[in-house]
Amino acid sequence: METITALVACGAAFALSYYLGHSRAPTTFIAALLGAVSGIGFAVVFFALTLAVTILLPDTFDARTLGVHFTRLLVLAPIGAAAIAALTHRFSATKTQF
Repeated sequence: METITALVACGAAFALSYYLGHSRAPTTFIAALLGAVSGIGFAVVFFALTLAVTILLPDTFDARTLGVHFTRLLVLAPIGAAAIAALTHRFSATKTQF
């Protein structure tokens, strides 16, 4: 259960970084920063929501596995989201018609 919620949070961070990199960021550097912020944001949201569910419904999540997935998500999601946003921005910049 923890793995599925972590993958959903990571996928949401990557989708938001793709959107931000494709249409909202003026430069590649800003796109990478926005992607990293979305990765960190979704990691924190993942932890907060799973912690709230664990408090309200005991024995739903394993605390150790939750901490391991949060740590991995906190490290890997910003890096991956920043790379996706920067590459998406670079690709969309080459497709722009002048």
